[in-house]
Amino acid sequence: MYKQLSFFNRVNSWWMSVKKTYRRVRRKYIVTKRSVKQMVRWILSPFLAIQFIFEQIAWGHFPVLDKNMFMTDSILERWMYYDIRSTYKGQIISQYPIGPYWADFALPKYKLVIELDGRKYHKGREDHDRRRDAFMRKKGWKVMRFTYHDVKKRRAKSVDKILNYTRKLDNKTK
Repeated sequence: MYKQLSFFNRVNSWWMSVKKTYRRVRRKYIVTKRSVKQMVRWILSPFLAIQFIFEQIAWGHFPVLDKNMFMTDSILERWMYYDIRSTYKGQIISQYPIGPYWADFALPKYKLVIELDGRKYHKGREDHDRRRDAFMRKKGWKVMRFTYHDVKKRRAKSVDKILNYTRKLDNKTK
């Protein structure tokens, strides 16, 4: 009986080291992929800047360029960024790493993660998103998820939800 437990303990220990190595390699791959993606963005930055200016005008904002705008992965993320950047100037960070995951936006002061679920990309990823949210909550972050429809059609409600949460935390600290 003792030998069986010892064997299972060794197998479990081996499996945990394999998982740890996999996570480390995966993280390195993701960081490299993101840095290459960022390099390509900087090469294309003059063209992207023009696109972002037109997007902001169409969305009803005064056109301003900053580095966080160039770090967004989709137009959905940029739309949300345009709506909340003036309120959280210098506090909002796009593509923020939390453990093995990357948050679309984070407000570290409030421990708030803002996740945006596009129509195509997030279809069929509910289990992954649940695990990801659970991990972030375990680390002490509040996760707010918004769909494409929330950002496109109900943008005032979406922004108000974020503002109400951060105001509530600000009032608690006073």
